Amino acid sequence: MVRFFGHSVRISVLVLALIEALTVYAAIFVIATLVVYSPDGPSGLTSAAALPAFLIITMMLALGIYEPDARASLATMTERLGVACVVGAGMGFGIIYLLGDIWVSPLYAIACASFSYGAVAIARYIFGQFLHFMPLQRRIIVIGTPASGESVSEVARLGSGGGDVVGVIDPADAREGLLGKARALDAAEIVVADRSAPLPAAALLDCKAAGMRILDSLDFGELETGKVDLENLYPARFIFARNAGYAVWSMRAKRVLDVVVSGAAVVVLSPVLLLAALAIRLDSPGSVFYRQTRVGLNGAPYEIVKFRSMRSDAEVAGKPQWAQENDSRVTRVGRFLRQTRIDELPQILNILKGEMSLVGPRPERPFFVEKLEEAMPFYAERHRVKPGLTGWAQIKYRYGATEEDAREKLRYDLYYVKNFNVLLDIFIMMRTVRVVLWPDGVH
Repeated sequence: MVRFFGHSVRISVLVLALIEALTVYAAIFVIATLVVYSPDGPSGLTSAAALPAFLIITMMLALGIYEPDARASLATMTERLGVACVVGAGMGFGIIYLLGDIWVSPLYAIACASFSYGAVAIARYIFGQFLHFMPLQRRIIVIGTPASGESVSEVARLGSGGGDVVGVIDPADAREGLLGKARALDAAEIVVADRSAPLPAAALLDCKAAGMRILDSLDFGELETGKVDLENLYPARFIFARNAGYAVWSMRAKRVLDVVVSGAAVVVLSPVLLLAALAIRLDSPGSVFYRQTRVGLNGAPYEIVKFRSMRSDAEVAGKPQWAQENDSRVTRVGRFLRQTRIDELPQILNILKGEMSLVGPRPERPFFVEKLEEAMPFYAERHRVKPGLTGWAQIKYRYGATEEDAREKLRYDLYYVKNFNVLLDIFIMMRTVRVVLWPDGVH
């Protein structure tokens, strides 16, 4: 397993993505050699086949095709794969036409998308059959008790990185011959799950020097699940966390990404914004925009801007209420705006002003923040970074409407606070595409 876009990805998944990228490129290349689309023949386009192939793979990543649920379900995989091939090929050939002035007929683009779809489906089947003979799963040794070994095995089974616990060694027995035992079991990773016993430091350093990865159970759990263990969290986990995201250059890069993407979004989405404003005005009485005080960076309050999705009298009593997934206060147009996330788009103004970022923990109202900080340890740590239009919790967890939901989302938010960087932000933005396109992905 390696770190990619800020979180753990199985080597086998990266190999699969590379194989499928080459497969898509080959499919487009073959079509280009068979179809004459210009007096010069297909040679002018074959060199540009990499762009549609790259965008198809990018869309596959954005739509979660490499996630465990899609890899396990043929229906889910084929549905998302179809969208990825059509959108990726369409965007790729559109860019080629605009920048390279090479005309590509719609039939050609459809043929490339269709061949890419079939080629990826066949490649994935062959790859799956190959895995039956040569498993590429990580092999893990646990230093601890049988109970802790079962716990690590369960986390590995349910986690995103995959893995197989091939041995559990008592801490006392790990002092001698640990490297030999690990090599005999062909293990590449050691998880120290029992910290109450003396640490077999010399033996673990030997394994580390031999190229094996050494983790404690908390780090292992975070990497596998993408969230922190609130019950066992302590301040040093933040203080000594290695995260280059807080470096000056990284924060500046994050700000540049915010400004560039938000500025482009204002231009591209302006027709959508105008239509949404008109629909709100025609659907129900009241203002088009909704302004509300939220808690931002370092606990500072600011005013958020959204399209109004509820009735004007949603909080007549003046007491804040949790927003429900199927809230009766939501208007007809508002329900659509929420499902498609269009109601959040005016927050681009907050991003351009520097009050928010594209990616970060979702901002909460001061009333709820005060209560949640009293009820949950480390809740205030969410405010170490700017709140975001989308976030790690939004793509990993369902719509939150209770204090318990807020607690579960906090686990994901704190993981982001500990591990954020520009690449992780880009990954989250790409995955947000799936959240918008598929109702089951709306969190």
